[in-house]
Amino acid sequence: MGCDPKNKEAVQRLLEIKQRPKDMGLILLGASIDGIESWIDISAEQKEIIEGKNSVPTTYLVPKKEAAPSWISGKHASIAIRITQKDPIPYLQSVLGSPIVSTSANFHGGAELKSFKEVQKTLSGVVDLILEGSLDAKIKPSRIVDILTNEIIRG
Repeated sequence: MGCDPKNKEAVQRLLEIKQRPKDMGLILLGASIDGIESWIDISAEQKEIIEGKNSVPTTYLVPKKEAAPSWISGKHASIAIRITQKDPIPYLQSVLGSPIVSTSANFHGGAELKSFKEVQKTLSGVVDLILEGSLDAKIKPSRIVDILTNEIIRG
């Protein structure tokens, strides 16, 4: 499930649908950091790392600035962002002008939805739009790296 991270009401609705505590924060998914530069405090070198190609999907924890909305970072001092060129992410970012909120298509703490049919059955009538895309149920969650320390939080 995703939504425009600049739209507080949409993010709050997403959290309600997922039954997810707002202090947990959310991951942003985009083709670049364009549109959220004012939210994050990184160097040009760190930007290159974040936007560079990785051999495995990687989410970076980046220091947030005061301008960052609390509904994105939750209780954390950082914002989580993953860059990808997989469709439809570049298109969605070009339309919205920023990355989207990224979250799994299941309820917080609930069973993982592993197929388009399961997502349709569970979320039709609950969310506005369901897009079918490629799915590889064998793919593990993204690696999480702290951009300041290069510590791998989740490998």
